[in-house]
Amino acid sequence: MDKDRSITVWLVRFAKPYVSWLLLAFASMIIVAYFELLIPYKIKEVIDGILSGGITQDIIKSNAYSILFFIAVIFIFSSLFSYILNISGQKIMFNIRQSLFRHILKLPQSYFDSNDVGRITTRVTNDINALNEFYTNVLVQFTKDLLVVVGVLFLIISFNPFLGIIILGINIFVIFLALLYRVKLRKVYTKLRKSIAQLNSFINESIRAITLLKMYNKEDLNYKRFSFYSDSNYKANLDQMYTFAMFRPFVEFTTVFTAGVIIWVGSHQVIESAMTIGELLAVLFYLRMMFKPILDLADKYNILQSALAASENLFNIVNVSSEMNGKKIFNGNFKSIVFKNVWFSYEEDNWVLEDFNLEIKNGESFVLIGSTGSGKTTILNLLLGFYKPQRGEILIDDSPLQAFSIESIRSNFSVIMQDTPLFNNVPDKNDFHNIKELKSIGEKQIQNIKMMMGRPFQLIVLDEATSNLDLDLERDVKDYLRNIEDKTSIVIAHRLNLIKDDDIIILLKDGKIIEKGTHADLIEKKGQYHGIFRLNENFFKN
Repeated sequence: MDKDRSITVWLVRFAKPYVSWLLLAFASMIIVAYFELLIPYKIKEVIDGILSGGITQDIIKSNAYSILFFIAVIFIFSSLFSYILNISGQKIMFNIRQSLFRHILKLPQSYFDSNDVGRITTRVTNDINALNEFYTNVLVQFTKDLLVVVGVLFLIISFNPFLGIIILGINIFVIFLALLYRVKLRKVYTKLRKSIAQLNSFINESIRAITLLKMYNKEDLNYKRFSFYSDSNYKANLDQMYTFAMFRPFVEFTTVFTAGVIIWVGSHQVIESAMTIGELLAVLFYLRMMFKPILDLADKYNILQSALAASENLFNIVNVSSEMNGKKIFNGNFKSIVFKNVWFSYEEDNWVLEDFNLEIKNGESFVLIGSTGSGKTTILNLLLGFYKPQRGEILIDDSPLQAFSIESIRSNFSVIMQDTPLFNNVPDKNDFHNIKELKSIGEKQIQNIKMMMGRPFQLIVLDEATSNLDLDLERDVKDYLRNIEDKTSIVIAHRLNLIKDDDIIILLKDGKIIEKGTHADLIEKKGQYHGIFRLNENFFKN
């Protein structure tokens, strides 16, 4: 219940700027409902007047003109509130989408590790569209229908209290069953939304990996996996349709049954002169007006539950805390950055770093080497604030990393990763109309290096950033780094013959520092680094 209230508050916040529009639409709806209720009443007056012989041709003509006027007013104001609500609905959904995506960009890296691209994409597109459909096609119409139903009950009771009580009792029974139906339908729609997200995610991942799938002839295997997710979505849709099909026939039966009861009871009332024929016909008209929204309730409830499931999905994202962001500003001037007794794991009880200690002094050049899974990239991720240590802390001149603004930290880093898809086609000078699509991985790395080298920085980080460059280009990058004065660099390298001149070389294994020192010192020790270097040197001979 508290969660539903929180979701409602969150959604209402986006509607507040458009309160005046919504009030105008509501006023239009009241006018439409009022004139819709007047039409059967006018017809009643004409019929009773004809049967009693107390009506003239002029009065009939006047009533006909009145009914035509009512229809014109209904058309005009129905168009008005429909236009207003569609425009405001689009604006509200636009703001929700903007706010949601802004929040997604601020989420910690751990969120993206546990939530795939397809699922997030579904939230930003399909789920927001489901909300828009509810707002423009259900909420507004439901409000108008509610006004009509209340007005109809009031008029029927004024004509004949007995018939009014019968109709009110039947409506209460239908509403009670609808509330029971709500619980089941919401579960069904939550399941359906989940299956859609899984299917979208798998399709997205398959397309991104299409080259690899073709290379290893895995198309058929991938198709089998797709069939599994597609089948889950198919069954979820069938479950939704089955649940939906149970409700609508019941409402249709109730509509016909109620009309039959009213005709039978009303006929006796007419015979006993308890009501007129005009009043009975008016009641039947009003009954149709009342049961039409009830008959459409299944469709509207269908959309409502879809919207509720969608809003819950969206709120689950909004409810995720943004990544750490302190108040202090990091300007790039520091004496040292210290990893103090740091423990970190991506998965529970699977430590990547164990009681890790490292001091990075300003102006020094560091090279991290080690086998896959030794913790090299993890150190960089922690340093850039993508993750937080489970134990221990990272200090910048005795101040915790989380005390600093994460934007100020990253703005002083020039980071080049092995694979940076976001920057594969970033345009120069914000010219988004002339984006060059790069196909070669080497081209992408060159462009990323040029772009990141061109920005102001105090620290540079290269995570296998030259892995797809030839030796000459890699040497050029290394020469560039050597010529940079008073800058701190941290490099993850695989070609050890190009790291001889770096200040400090750190050999990692299982999240721990095995050896540390200059190239000359480590070679002289003839430890693990010496063996790795000689093997690497033979592989990358000039």
